[in-house]
Amino acid sequence: MARVDVRGEICPRPALIVRQALSDLDTGETLVVRGDYPPAEENLRRMCTTHGIDVTTAETAGESDEFELELRVTEMASLSEA
Repeated sequence: MARVDVRGEICPRPALIVRQALSDLDTGETLVVRGDYPPAEENLRRMCTTHGIDVTTAETAGESDEFELELRVTEMASLSEA
């Protein structure tokens, strides 16, 4: 399971970082993303849904803006158009 920490980054950097990390994974592999910028969480969810990446887990850390997403590459994943 790969991990990426995008805390401290604002859009569009988190999406670019995550896209690169996902492109290095094979079908069925998982990427855990940790961030702290709410618009980035929304953008990452949208990007994943659009490009066939499953968001299998989402956690938020209490009242802070931190989040953790678990993304799984599916057979339908297409990042070439991301």
